[in-house]
Amino acid sequence: MRILHLCDQNWVGTASTFVKMHRRFGHESRMVTLAQCAQGYDEDICLHLPFVKGTRLDMRMKDIVSWLHRGRPKWSTEEGLRVWKPRSPFENVLFRLRDRLWERPIYEAIERYDLLNYDIYHLESGIGFFRDCRILKELKRRGKKLVCYYLGTDLRERGLIPEVDALSDFNLTCEFDHLALHSSIQFFYMPFETERFQPKRQEGSERVRVCHAPRNRRFKGSDIIIRQVKELERDYPVELVLIEGRSHQEALETKMTCDIAIDQVGDMGGVGYGVNSLETLSMEIATCTEMREDLEAFMPDHPFINVNRETLKQKLIELVEDRGYRERKGKEGRGWVVKYHDAASVVSALYGLYRDRGWMP
Repeated sequence: MRILHLCDQNWVGTASTFVKMHRRFGHESRMVTLAQCAQGYDEDICLHLPFVKGTRLDMRMKDIVSWLHRGRPKWSTEEGLRVWKPRSPFENVLFRLRDRLWERPIYEAIERYDLLNYDIYHLESGIGFFRDCRILKELKRRGKKLVCYYLGTDLRERGLIPEVDALSDFNLTCEFDHLALHSSIQFFYMPFETERFQPKRQEGSERVRVCHAPRNRRFKGSDIIIRQVKELERDYPVELVLIEGRSHQEALETKMTCDIAIDQVGDMGGVGYGVNSLETLSMEIATCTEMREDLEAFMPDHPFINVNRETLKQKLIELVEDRGYRERKGKEGRGWVVKYHDAASVVSALYGLYRDRGWMP
């Protein structure tokens, strides 16, 4: 089979992991990214388009649009769902202009790489080549299969794109809270190559190194985390290791020197975990994050140390004072990642969904 993964950027390497596993199982697979990810994750067919989410031009344009539409949400509510729509004729014109700007490089890539002749298309975060969905509509006319795979903040912040949603054959997510944001979506564990990671080095430092690696401080509750760890540094042998603005490889090398990891807390916390946590768990690093009660009930055997802004400091003290406890939680973490996130097992489960729909023998 031929399977194509499309994403705005290969944010945390999930799309490239899918592609690697498809190839391992004997299928032809490619990944198309609209722009290159600053963190240095793998690329395949990168279009290097301007005004893609997270790029400098996009951020500046968003600042202008947000100022013009201050007070208006980015999404509207329809039948309980968050749905993206232009907030004004001005915003609609901006997306039309962007689509026009993208036409030449996208059509050249389609011709060069034969992008319309795959069997299954995975649309990461529910995006298409253009916001007007012209390519996706053509693919459906040709009988191709479309799958939306939601991860990150898109359903929370942007909402689903109704034209893409109408064309999707089914929807998957690795984010637990997305189950309440879409009426027809299935939870699906994120594929992860645990074997690429070795347990961290043996503790030798007199100070316990506590790392935090936010890409967006607001979403991760970084101000809370930084303040409380800094307060502990005054009375305990603790050192805060803040990992920001580095390549993915540099971030991994720094994590390997740490003893405790904190993913997220605060008002935006509790919604789950991502690759950041899977990496530290695979390194056998005790990992803290905030988990809502319903998420804990959904995955009761998880290895995370559940914290919030009120309990974070005390939980860290317990981990700092009890080396055996943090080492035990680290080993539990790696075993859990292998059990639920092993890339080959996850992709095998995906093929089961294909077979249920008659897409694969």
